[in-house]
Amino acid sequence: MKMKKRQLLILMLMALMTGACIYDFNAEVPGTEGIVVIEGDILIGDYTRVRVTTSMPLTGNDPARTLASTVTVEASDGTRYTGRNGSSIDTRFADPGLEYRLVVSNDRGTYASAWAPVLQAAAIDSLAYTISDDHTTMTVDVSAHGGPENLYYRWIAEETWEYHAPFQASHFFVPRNTYLKGKLVERDTVAMYEDGENTYYCWNHGQVSDLMIASAKDLTENRIVRHPLYAMDRYEQRISFIYSVLLIQEALTETAYRYWDMMQKNSSDVGGLFSPEPYEMRGNILNVDQPDEMVLGYISVTAPSSLRYYINSYEIMFARSKPGEYDIEPTYVQKNDWYRYYRQGYSVYMLHTDEGAGTGRETEADYEFDWLPNRCVHCEMLGGSKNKPDYWPNNHK
Repeated sequence: MKMKKRQLLILMLMALMTGACIYDFNAEVPGTEGIVVIEGDILIGDYTRVRVTTSMPLTGNDPARTLASTVTVEASDGTRYTGRNGSSIDTRFADPGLEYRLVVSNDRGTYASAWAPVLQAAAIDSLAYTISDDHTTMTVDVSAHGGPENLYYRWIAEETWEYHAPFQASHFFVPRNTYLKGKLVERDTVAMYEDGENTYYCWNHGQVSDLMIASAKDLTENRIVRHPLYAMDRYEQRISFIYSVLLIQEALTETAYRYWDMMQKNSSDVGGLFSPEPYEMRGNILNVDQPDEMVLGYISVTAPSSLRYYINSYEIMFARSKPGEYDIEPTYVQKNDWYRYYRQGYSVYMLHTDEGAGTGRETEADYEFDWLPNRCVHCEMLGGSKNKPDYWPNNHK
């Protein structure tokens, strides 16, 4: 039973690995801490990204450790493309007619994948989404088709989304003895945002961690129609305004597909009688000097295809936050208390509407203002940034 538990956790660890998809996870594998984990695929015609870590122990707070590694894509004609662990390796112009392998060197040894030819991925026909009957989830699905030599598919989803702060502030606080537009501010004041200035619009990025594969081997036609890839809850920030996914489609060999299919099936397995032992699920990566060492990962070589897709929250009509999540009343703050509220994590929201406006006071800074906690008006506090992608479909700033 102890062995089965260990085996199950190893399988769960391996199911988390999604090739070119590089993301953080902490695998807890009892008795197997320190196993080298290599994530990534060789992408010809694109950038290759590889992440090298070690599995973490079941007990303790230490996360998976990133191994300082040199990562090299080797071509059969001797050409090498080299980078560091986690960096992008430029294989955009690599010859698709050659064979390739991945070589990773670090203080643990030298690890190499098997030589493999480049598989050309089929084009993606379309992307779409499906709303569940109870209107609580949205599923992204894909349609694609390939030739007789392109029966096995895997997808990587790189996400970008625009989201907004819960409240849009019209003004901001400027503490004394700081600079505003190059001028020293001698007393606490409040200024109005100008056109294009705001803390309301933000963007964030991520990668879907699901293992997404499919086979057309047993179909009468090599065509994948509305195949579900991953789902999102209706209250997720990702689909609160505009969501975009760049879907990368890879071609797999039958051996690679069987490997990932086994990982996917066993990720929810309870360690049954016929569950394969860890040594049966090895990938195609070996320690050159110690071939018996267990290494987690499978490296494919493919020329991927891709398609970008946008979803607007107005189309799916999901709520932008959970009921009551931002049911908060602004706090009316008098001028003498501005700095104290600023230090306590509050920001100006807007001019207090009950009084102050239109009283003939000399400057707007003399008015009284409503304030809110920073997280309510500063979108960057919710995980993203003001860095708008060049390809974004609107003029928000």
